[in-house]
Amino acid sequence: MPESPTKPRSFLHRFSAYGDLTLKFQAWGARVCPPYLEPLFIAFYSSVFFLVAAPIRRALMTNLKVLFPEKSATTRFLDAYRIVWNFSFTVADATRARHGESIIDWELEGVDHLEAISTASEGAVLLTAHMGNYDVAAPLFAQKLKRPFNAVRAPERHPETQEWMEQQLATHGSEHYRIRYNKDDRLLGLELVQAISRGEVVAIQGDRVMFDVAPFPLDLAPSGVGEKLYRFRLPKGPFVLAQVTGAPIYPVFILRTGWRRYRVKALPPFHCRVESRDREAAVEKAARHWVDDILMPVIREHWTQWFVFEPAFEPTDS
Repeated sequence: MPESPTKPRSFLHRFSAYGDLTLKFQAWGARVCPPYLEPLFIAFYSSVFFLVAAPIRRALMTNLKVLFPEKSATTRFLDAYRIVWNFSFTVADATRARHGESIIDWELEGVDHLEAISTASEGAVLLTAHMGNYDVAAPLFAQKLKRPFNAVRAPERHPETQEWMEQQLATHGSEHYRIRYNKDDRLLGLELVQAISRGEVVAIQGDRVMFDVAPFPLDLAPSGVGEKLYRFRLPKGPFVLAQVTGAPIYPVFILRTGWRRYRVKALPPFHCRVESRDREAAVEKAARHWVDDILMPVIREHWTQWFVFEPAFEPTDS
């Protein structure tokens, strides 16, 4: 489990992979770097980050080994670097977008599903993953869908980073778009239920458990082949929220396709309906559909886009 963001640390933590000084430097570089030099800056920054941040490098290689057991250690090392390199481009794009630069071109896949979200009168849960450029895409959804939009974010690990990130994201806020942090105040669930009851959209990432978020463990074979099972812990909240409110769950992914180009991939909705007295069984059925039929196929196809920098899979005894 990651450490609590309120636990005291030395000053050096501000230079870590999750420290505010590290992120500020990258944001400053992306902001002042001329576009024609940006690939060089990102290549340099990604290389230094990849070599220094050993825990993140090991976690990425561990996740890749579970997803693609047939690959060699050398290939996984290079693939892990590709993920960090790709992530650095998304951070640079997000930095420029937050400073008012209209630089990103968007492609839409599954337009009919996006239109269904836009025209429906009922609330909806938009379930996504740590892929592409969530911070830039969320305000776009609020604008294009023309519906009140609530983006749920996990708090940053460090208080300084949280404060800085809130300042950066404040420029995106509006009466139709609100960022809600999944902090340990136990009130967020009630606020999200109320938002959906008002016909609003709630966007949640459903592929990683952070801090005190209630987990829902599933046993699965992430590589899609063989008998080796791993335990994958995903947040339980999105499915409980859909169950309580009756709102449909729309899977939506943000994928980086090239230089300042992203694709919004929307898939058919599903529900978390109670079919018996066992409410937990309904959550498990919906979570299983999300992971087995939607999330894992997308991750295996677009693994360079999956920005989960902690070990995501725990071996089971079976």
